[in-house]
Amino acid sequence: MRCIDEPLFMKLLLGELSPEQTSEVDAHLDTCANCRQLVAQGLRAQNPEEPGSDRERDSLADRAAPTRDMPLEKGTEVGRYLVLEPLGAGGMGVVYSAYDPELDRRVALKLLRAGALGLEMEQGRAHLLREAQAMARVSHPHVVPVYDVGTFGQQVFLAMELVEAQTLGAWLKVAPRPWRQVLALFLDAGRGLSAAHAAGVVHGDFKPENLLVGRDGRVRVTDFGLAHLGAPATDLRPAPGTSPSTSSEDLTTRSVLGGTPAYMAPEQLCDGVRAGPSGDQFAFCVALHEALYGERPFEGLSLDTLKAELRAGRVRPPPPGTRVPPWLRRVLLRGLSVRPEERHPSMDALLAELQRDPAVRWRRGLSVAGGLTLLAAAVGLTHTVHTRRAQACDATAELAPVWGPERQQAVATAFLATGRPYADATWQRVRRELDAYTAAWATTRTTACEATRVRGGQSEEVLAWRMRCLDSRLADVSALSRLLSRADASMVDEAHRAVKALPPLSSCSEALAPGGAPAPEDPATRERHQELRETLAQGRALKTTGRYKEGVALVEPVAKAAREAGDRREGAEAFLLLGELREGAGDWKGAEEALFEALDAAEATRQDAVAARAWTLLVRVSTVGLDEYAQASRWRKRAAAAIDRLGGGNELLRVNLLTYAGTLLRKQGHFDEALAQQRQALTLVEQSFGPDSLEAADVYQELGATRLDQGELVEARAHVERAVALTRQALGPEHPEVARVRLALVLVLRSQNENGLAEALCREALAIFERTLGPDHPRVYDALNDLGSTLVVQGRMAEALPVYERSLEVARKSDGPESMGVAIIYSNVGFLFFQLEDWDKSQEYFHQSLAIRQKRFGAYDVGLVPPLRLISRAQLRQQRFDDAVRSIQRAVDIMLMQQDDSRGLWTLLLNDLGSALIKAGRPLEAVAPLERALAGWERAQPQTGQRSDTLFLLARALWESGKDRERALRLAREARAKLTGDDPSRSLSVERVDAWLAERGAR
Repeated sequence: MRCIDEPLFMKLLLGELSPEQTSEVDAHLDTCANCRQLVAQGLRAQNPEEPGSDRERDSLADRAAPTRDMPLEKGTEVGRYLVLEPLGAGGMGVVYSAYDPELDRRVALKLLRAGALGLEMEQGRAHLLREAQAMARVSHPHVVPVYDVGTFGQQVFLAMELVEAQTLGAWLKVAPRPWRQVLALFLDAGRGLSAAHAAGVVHGDFKPENLLVGRDGRVRVTDFGLAHLGAPATDLRPAPGTSPSTSSEDLTTRSVLGGTPAYMAPEQLCDGVRAGPSGDQFAFCVALHEALYGERPFEGLSLDTLKAELRAGRVRPPPPGTRVPPWLRRVLLRGLSVRPEERHPSMDALLAELQRDPAVRWRRGLSVAGGLTLLAAAVGLTHTVHTRRAQACDATAELAPVWGPERQQAVATAFLATGRPYADATWQRVRRELDAYTAAWATTRTTACEATRVRGGQSEEVLAWRMRCLDSRLADVSALSRLLSRADASMVDEAHRAVKALPPLSSCSEALAPGGAPAPEDPATRERHQELRETLAQGRALKTTGRYKEGVALVEPVAKAAREAGDRREGAEAFLLLGELREGAGDWKGAEEALFEALDAAEATRQDAVAARAWTLLVRVSTVGLDEYAQASRWRKRAAAAIDRLGGGNELLRVNLLTYAGTLLRKQGHFDEALAQQRQALTLVEQSFGPDSLEAADVYQELGATRLDQGELVEARAHVERAVALTRQALGPEHPEVARVRLALVLVLRSQNENGLAEALCREALAIFERTLGPDHPRVYDALNDLGSTLVVQGRMAEALPVYERSLEVARKSDGPESMGVAIIYSNVGFLFFQLEDWDKSQEYFHQSLAIRQKRFGAYDVGLVPPLRLISRAQLRQQRFDDAVRSIQRAVDIMLMQQDDSRGLWTLLLNDLGSALIKAGRPLEAVAPLERALAGWERAQPQTGQRSDTLFLLARALWESGKDRERALRLAREARAKLTGDDPSRSLSVERVDAWLAERGAR
C-alpha cells in the first residue's frame, strides 16, 4: 500500500473507508513509522479549541500509534477457542475466525485493543471487559449475539456468531435497491438497536459498516464497540497526580467522542455530549438517508465544515429523480434534528413512523368489505385523484434537458478540455452545487404546485406568480449550464462563483405582496416576456462567468425596451442585471444609473427582492467605485430595511451588506465599527456556509484590510493568510483566485517591511496569471502594478519603471487606453517620478490619470484628490506657488462637494492649502483653512505629529500676517511641546521650531 496522503487521511477521519480499506490502513500503520507519526500528529491537530476534541484526537490518534498487537498464529488458544484465520481489522481490534471445541462450532473472535481508547492499559482492559459484558446482555435476531467474553493477556476478547454476510455498503452496491427494500432492511436493524436500548446499551457507532446482511437476507447489527451502560460520560484519563478510578460508573463509560464523525449527532461531535439513544437514532437516520439517496444528509469535506453543517441543521436536498416519497423524508428529517429533544421520542417511535406508509394504509382501506365498499371506492377515487394531481406536480422531469446526464457530460468535457490543472476539481464542485440547486428547485416547485392543486391551501394567483418565478430560476440554470458546456479556460476560472451567484430560490417562496400579482397577459405580451426572460437568463450567465462587457451589450437594449414599453415589472429585473454587469465592468456611474432605474421599477411593482439587491449593490458602488461615503451610508440604511422586509433565507445578501458596510466604515476611518460589521458577517458566513467556505475567505480578506489600516499588522496578516488558505483549499494552488488573494497579502507584507517576501508573492501571482489566464489578461497588469509598487518602496526605481511600462501595455490592450486600470498605473508611475524628484514627468503622468478619471466620473470625483495633492507638492518644489495653491484648492473644493468631513483626508488637505498659501506669500488667506484643520484634528484625535504641523503652520500664518502674534507664539510653543518622543507621523523637527522662536526672541 502507498503511504497515507491527505485525501486518504480525511476519509479515515470521516469514517468513509470500507472495512477492507480500514484493514489495509491499519496494516500499513503497523509497518510504517512515518505514517504513524504523520497521522497521529494530524489527528491531534484537528480543532484543538473544540470541547471534547482532546478525547476525540486521542482516540483516533491511537489508531496511528505503534501497536503491540501481533497477528495470532493458527491454532493459538484464546480462552477455549482455537484461532483459525484472520478475517479483518479495525480501529477497535482484530477479528479472527475461530473454533469452539466445546460446542463444536465456528465463531468470530474479536480481540479488542485497550490502547484504542486512549486509556491506561489496565483501565482500558477493565473498561472493555465491562462493555463486552454489557453487549452480551443483548439478545435479538437482528443483533449479532455475543456468546462469551474474556481476557487474553492484556486484551479483551469477544466470541460472537460467525455470520456469512456482507456489509450494508457492499449489499447496496450489488444492484439498485428499491426504497421499500432498503426501508424494510433498516426497520429490522432498528428493531435490533431498540432491543439494545431496552437492555441499557447504546451502540455509539451505528453506521453501514456495522450492519451485516447475511446470505439469508437477514440484517444484523454488530460491533457495539462503543456501547456503554447509560452512565454519564466521563473522560477516563486520570488527572495528573491522581490514580485511575475503578468505580463501576467510570469503567462502564467511555470518552464522549470516538465514533465515526460522519454519523455522529451534533451534541456528540460539536458539544462533547455523551452518545445516548437519541444519538443512535440520529446515526440510524444518517445511515438510512445514505442508503436511500446515495449520499449522507450533511455535506462536509473537513471536520470543521461537517460541524458547521450539523450545527446549522442544513440537510442536503434530495437528488434529482429520487423515488423516495416525501412522507419518508419528513420522518428522516425529524430524526436528523439538531436538538435531541426535537427528534423522535425513541427508536420505537421512529420505527412506528417509518412503518406508516400512506400508500399501504390506502390499500388496506380499499380491502374493507361489506357496507364500507362504497365508501372505500369513494375514498379510493379521491386518493386516485390526489395521486394523479401530485404526480402532475412532480417537477423532476423538467430538469433533464437543463441539468441531465447529457448536459453534465458536456460541461465535464468542456472543463477538462481547457487543460487547467484544477479543471476536474472545479467540475466536481460545480456538479455538486448545481445538483443541490436543481434538487431544491424541484422540491420548491413541487411543493408550490401541491399547495394549490393537492392541498388547496394556496390560490391560483399565488401559484401563477411562484411558477413564473421558478421558471425564471430554471432558465438561469439552463443558460448557465449551456454556457458552461462551451466553457473556455477563463470560464472555468469563474465557474465556482457563477454557480454561487444563481438567484436564491427563497424569493419564489415569499408571500405575494398585496397588489403584487402580475396582470393577465395576452399571447403577444406573454411571448415578449418569455423572450426577455430568456435574454436575462443569458445575461446572468455572462455576469456570473465574468463576461461583463458581453452581458452589458446583451442586456442594455432589452432593459431600455422594457422602459419604453412601460413594462416596469420586467424592467426592474432587467435594470438590476444591467447595474450588476456595469459594476463588474468597472462602469460605476453607469451601474449607479441602472440600479436607480431598477429601484424605481421594483418599488412601483413591489418587488422587494429586486429592491434589496439593488440597495445593497449601491452601497458597494458608492463606497468602492465612486468614493461617495455619505451617500453610501444612506444607501446602507435603505438596504438593511429592504433585506429585513424580505425575512429569512437571504443569508448571502446579508453577508454582502455587512461586508460592504465594513468597507465603508473602514474607508471613513471608523475602524471599530467596521470590525463589528465584518465579524458579524464572518459569524453569519460560518453558520450559513461553514467555517471553511469560500464565502468566509472574502470576509477574512476584508477583516485583514481593516486591521491593516489600524496598524495591527500581525492580526491583519493572519486574516489575509486565512483567506489565502481557504481559497487555496477550495480551488487548488494554481487557481488565479488564489493568486488574487495573495496580492492582498502583499500590502500587509510591505507594511511589515517584508518587501522581499512581498516581491516573491507578486512574481508568483504573476506567473500563475500568465500560465492560467494568458499574458494579456487584466489580472496580469494587476500583478505587474503591485510588483512595480513593491520595487518602488525598496528604492529600486530603475527596475520598477519597465514593470510599470509593461503593466500599462497590458492594461491598454485588455481594457482600453482610457480604462481605470490605465489611470491607476499612470498615478503609480507619477509617484515613481515624484520619488526621483523629476517634477515635470511626475506631473505629466498625474495629469494623464486625472484626465481619464475626470472623463469617466466628472470634475468632482473624489478619486482626483490624491494625484492633485501630489501635483501641488511637485509644484511647490518647483516654486510654482500660485499653481500649487490652485491644485490643492481644487482638491479642497472636491472634498467640500462630498459633504463628508468624516475622513482625515479633508483635514490634511486644509493643512496643505494653508502651507501652500504661506509659501505663496498669502499668510492672511492661510489662517482660515488652518483654523479649520486644527478643529478637524481635535475632533479626529490624530497622531501628535499631524496636529503639531498644523499648530506651527497656523503660528506662522498669524505671525506673518500680523493678525495675532501673541497667539502665534503660544501656538508655536504648544507645537514644540508636542514634538517629544518618537512619532512616525512627525514631519516637523524640534530644532526648526526652536529656531523660529529664537528668531522672534521668544524661546
